[in-house]
Amino acid sequence: MRTKQIIFIFFFATTLLGSHSVQSQIQLEKTYSHSGTYSHLAVSGDKFFVMDVALAQCRVFDVNHNLWKTINLSVPANNYLYDLKFLSENLFTTDNSLCIAYIYYSYNETGQYYSYNAKIIKENGTLLREIPGCQYMYIDVLANGSVKLITYSYDYSVYPSTIQTGVFSLPGTFVSTEKNPYIGTKANLGSAIPNPAREQVSLPYHLPNNCKNARLLLHDMNGKRLGSWNVTDQNGQVNLQVASYPRGTYFYRIEADDYQSATGKLVLQ
Repeated sequence: MRTKQIIFIFFFATTLLGSHSVQSQIQLEKTYSHSGTYSHLAVSGDKFFVMDVALAQCRVFDVNHNLWKTINLSVPANNYLYDLKFLSENLFTTDNSLCIAYIYYSYNETGQYYSYNAKIIKENGTLLREIPGCQYMYIDVLANGSVKLITYSYDYSVYPSTIQTGVFSLPGTFVSTEKNPYIGTKANLGSAIPNPAREQVSLPYHLPNNCKNARLLLHDMNGKRLGSWNVTDQNGQVNLQVASYPRGTYFYRIEADDYQSATGKLVLQ
């Protein structure tokens, strides 16, 4: 009887330890009060960077979450940070400089429209390029190894809004943290046209070569899904009638079984 008790106690303790071991695999390392993501730098390795809208800063942390760099971003008065893109070394330059692209915006209350602009700078604030009207940008690596920056600039002060696509050759090499087989293709969504929208909006998309039977999803600010549309063509756009939707901010993205695009933002006025 005593032997059975010992065996039971050993089995129970082993079960608890095993359960605890499984449950302890996912551990919270750090919380940040700002939006952030990882970047792999060509020289300095993996870093985590956050966007501080109030202070107009990009703060960069090492893998142990210790502050590594603080980059002050020049944002005009009555403008606000919208996005940080491509924290990198040897992408926008070839001298190992730490650089970043960032986008900021303002709102014209009289005309009720947004204006966006982008800058690419070194960490010391040296301006490498300013792109008026730019709201979205992405990197594309061509088959010959050349690196291109694609930008979308909008003028929302007119209706319908106008769009200008810029193609820039970059001197360096693009290093991504993504382990996604679609890197090197136009995996990101196109920009909503117009944005902000009132009655109708077009959501352009480009599917990577191996991505089939995807869906375009639309969510509100609370994460509630408002619609799902099948997309099968590699290139196309989904046209939505949005006059009946409540005014506000919405988010959209492409999803497939093994792929999820970046999220786009849509404002309805």
